[in-house]
Amino acid sequence: MTAAATLASPPPATGKAAARPPVQRKYSKSSAFYRHAKSDYIEQNARLLAEELGRNRVYTEQPLRRGCKICGTAMPEAADFSSHGVDYKLCRGCGHLNGRHEETQAFVDALYVGDGVAQYATDYLDDNFARRTSDIYRPKAEFLRDSLGDTSLKVLDVGCGSGYFVHACHQLGMQARGVDVSREMVDFGNRQIVHLGGSAALRHVQPHDFVAQVVDTDADVVSAIGVIEHLQNPHELFAAFGRSQASVLYYSVPMFSSSVLFENLFKDVYPRQLAGGHTHLFTETSLERMHLLCGVEPVAEWRFGADMLDLHRAMRAGLAANGASAALLDVFEAGFGRQIDEMQACLDRAHFCSEIHCVARKRVPG
Repeated sequence: MTAAATLASPPPATGKAAARPPVQRKYSKSSAFYRHAKSDYIEQNARLLAEELGRNRVYTEQPLRRGCKICGTAMPEAADFSSHGVDYKLCRGCGHLNGRHEETQAFVDALYVGDGVAQYATDYLDDNFARRTSDIYRPKAEFLRDSLGDTSLKVLDVGCGSGYFVHACHQLGMQARGVDVSREMVDFGNRQIVHLGGSAALRHVQPHDFVAQVVDTDADVVSAIGVIEHLQNPHELFAAFGRSQASVLYYSVPMFSSSVLFENLFKDVYPRQLAGGHTHLFTETSLERMHLLCGVEPVAEWRFGADMLDLHRAMRAGLAANGASAALLDVFEAGFGRQIDEMQACLDRAHFCSEIHCVARKRVPG
């Protein structure tokens, strides 16, 4: 992932019939922080893999999915592939990648608001709140600001977790508040933000109040960073945004990308992309369908991924399992590890990377 391209400024409108400006596109980012932050993926591979296989077993006990998560098209009978005990199917209507089973309320509660919330929260809480905000979430907030050319934005961050993105927005002068169903994350985030000189802007809400927060918001922007893929019924969020006075939807979602193929090949390595509640993934065509459902059109996209980091991790684990010496691993790092950003940049520009951030504006009728 090379240094990200600068957002291109849209051309000025010329007359009443001027075409809409092209989507601004930005690609890639440095992998340095992620290589450090996610080092436990290698060191704790066996534990993480066992935990994920356990979650997958629970998921496969749920009822079969009948219709696509995004467009509702009937699912094909046969799976397109299986990974770590779960069958996956590509929707023949919109191309969305669906897990074979439904996300029941019991499954959702176990991950986010039930007995499993402590472990889920632990995966996202850390003691280095300021650095995580600076390295990961401030660039996301800057992308939103630069895409719209506005520093006076009012933001509602749904599924805010511990509030890293909300804190980053505050640093840039934006008014932002967040809501989340995890009391543990909200309490932790508010303590951290206040400790760093900010105000407690996060609020714990019950799952049944989640959508109402969007409908009733006075914010200009509704942000959902790494949230849509975890919702039991994302259509409720789409409809709530449509009813709200907000004009901009800013989201990030995981994509069906190279990482999924690597995970399919390396069965003994923890699968990062199809894991942690990611029971379905977006494709280019299912993103288009989601935009139609939300009534928005993209203003700016930022595409980057950790696909080559995933391949690097899988190869290193395999080499170690095969008894590779420290000297051989050094050769691997010199010849492969140091080129990760450049190789990832190729996947990013090919739109075959594991993540997208998109700023989308409500369509103007007519």
